[in-house]
Parts: sequence; structure tokens; C-alpha cells
Amino acid sequence: MPTIIVVFMKEMVDNLRDRRSIAMAMIYPLIGPLILGMMISFVAGSLSAGVSRTGPMEIPAVGAANAPALAQYLAAHDAMLKPLDEDPAEYVRSGRAPFVLLLPQAQAPQDTKLEVRLISDASRLSSVVPIAQMMDLLHGYEHEIATRRLEALGVPPEITSPLHIEEVNVGRAISLGATFLNMMPPFFIFTLFLGGVYLTLDTTSGERERGSFEPLMINPVSRSEVLVGKFGAGVVFTLIALTVQMLAFWSMLHLVPRESLGLMTPPGVVRLSLLLPICLPLALFAVASQIVIAAVTRSLKEAQTYLGLLPLVPAIAGMLLVFAPVRLHSVLAAIPTFGQTVLMGQVIRSETMSWAMIGISGLATLAVTLLLLALAFRLYEREQILFPH
Repeated sequence: MPTIIVVFMKEMVDNLRDRRSIAMAMIYPLIGPLILGMMISFVAGSLSAGVSRTGPMEIPAVGAANAPALAQYLAAHDAMLKPLDEDPAEYVRSGRAPFVLLLPQAQAPQDTKLEVRLISDASRLSSVVPIAQMMDLLHGYEHEIATRRLEALGVPPEITSPLHIEEVNVGRAISLGATFLNMMPPFFIFTLFLGGVYLTLDTTSGERERGSFEPLMINPVSRSEVLVGKFGAGVVFTLIALTVQMLAFWSMLHLVPRESLGLMTPPGVVRLSLLLPICLPLALFAVASQIVIAAVTRSLKEAQTYLGLLPLVPAIAGMLLVFAPVRLHSVLAAIPTFGQTVLMGQVIRSETMSWAMIGISGLATLAVTLLLLALAFRLYEREQILFPH
């Protein structure tokens, strides 16, 4: 049996017995989908609570008796003013109502402007929809009264509207839904850099501290073959963790409520499988960088420190893309982790993809990976790899 396969099987068997490696490959990938699913369910539930109501919409108002025309308009639109004698700010702050209308202290003449103040607490998610509904009602009342007054004066109402604005939304999801979908690529990045990290740590730093690394390296086999076998095992564990997370996200998107967030139909298994050619070069890059760090550090504890910080660098770029998506071109696609983050977002949002961009991203990442592996080969050939102190 070739040496590479022997080393590969040794590392796989050793790490399948390690609970930490199994946890990182099987349990950690489930944390991201679980957190995101809970966030989506909470936000969707809060928004649904603001939308669902039985009977007319009750609008707490101070001075409700001083705006009979507004009360009549609201009643015609399935809403009613509810007189309030308490402090409106405290009433809203305590969460007993999403808003309170402040109307004039005395009834205004018919042809004058009605002064209305809306006391609200927009920090509560459950208040977003009711506040928007109330603003729509007020704008509708304003438009209706203005139209009546212009018609009474013999002026065509259209004269005050020189523009006819029609908004066409071509996006596949509204803002909240798109934001949640954009949060998925950073979780994939974390998994790619953490899925096989304990295996990679154990193959060099761990074995060195246990005293099993030196007997392995003094065998009459090429050190490069030993490195390739260890590298292959790390890649396999990383891809296992990635596959588990992909399936977990797919299940989560099919289970959480989507309508109130404007989320599109979740990508199918075939569409989601496009993540594999995007992530495979990045998995090779992640394991190669982990092997280099494990080889240059002097102890397992030091290696754990550096490898724990390693995923933060690519993940920061991914988190920025959550709120500021960019248009991918060849230069950005060639940046390892950055190009893959943008491409993963396109897959998840079911957007049109460019195989040229996938190719550029993959080739650039593979080129950097080969450089890292060349450095790892040089480090493995040095005697300091056995005695770093």
C-alpha cells in the first residue's frame, strides 16, 4: 500500500477516535444554522405579531375627540382611535403600545392644518409593522383631505403631483431576508477554517508533544509523502464538516417561516451542490495554512492560539459583505476567501453565476495553496520540525 494512503488512513483512524475532532466536524457546523434559524424565527415572529390582529386596529390617541374627521377616515379603513389619559411616552416605552398619536388640545377649524405627532418606539421589532401601517393611514388621510380641498376650489388635484413614481423591485428578497441570507457565507468560512483544525493540529504539534512524531519521521519514507497523507486527512475532515453544515442550512431554510421576511424559496440540493466547487479550493487553502502554522509553532498551545485566530481574517470580510454587497469582477475573485464569499452568496440567493469567476477564484486560491504546501514541504525537511525548541 502506498505510503501516502497508509499515513492518510492512520490520521483518519486516530482522529475518528478523538472526540474533539468529531465535535468540530459534526457538531460545530450545526451551530451556525441553529443560531441563524433562531434569529429568523424570532424576527419573523415579531413581525407577524405586528401584522396579525383581530378586529379594527386600535390607535391610542391623546386628544382623540379633537379630530372627528380623522376618526371618521380611520373608521372607514378598519381602524379606530382609543382615547388615552396616561403619559404617552411612558405608555409606549413600557411596551403597552407600539405608538401613540398626539392630536391638538382643541378642535381645529376645518380649513386649517391638523397637527399630529406620532410617539413611537421603533427599537422594538414588533413595532415596525404597526408604525408603517399608521403612517400609511396618515398619508392616505392627508392625500384625501388635500384632494377634497382642491376640488372644492376648482383646481385639478393632479396639478400638485407633477411626477408619477412607480417603484419596481427586481430583488429576489426584501432587506431583512437578504441580510439573513448574506449571513450564511461567513459561517461557511468559519467551518472551512475550523472543520479540520484539530486533526491538523494533532498531526504535527499534537504528535510532537506525545512523542510519536519523531518515530514516524525517521521511518525510511519520504517526508513529503507523510505530509501529503496528513494534508489529505485534514481536507477530508474539513469537507465532512462543510457537507454537514450545507445540509443543516438547507434544512433550516425549509423549516423557518419565510413569508414575513420576504425570503425566496430555499435553494434545492442541486443548486446548493454548487458550493462544493467553490469551497473545495478554499478547503485546500485552509488546511495548507493550518499545516504551516502547526509546523512553525513550538507547542500545541501556541498553535491553538494562532489557528483560533486564523478564521477571523477571512470572516471579517464576509461580515462586511452582509451589509455592503459588491459586484464581483476578476480582481476581487482572485482574492482567496473574498471571491469565494461573494460566490457563495450568489449561490444562496439563487443569482446568476459566472463559471469564469468560479474558475478565476479557484485557480488563484489553488496557486496560493501550492505556495503554502511548498513552504510546508521545506519545513518538514528541516530537522527543526522534530525539535522546535
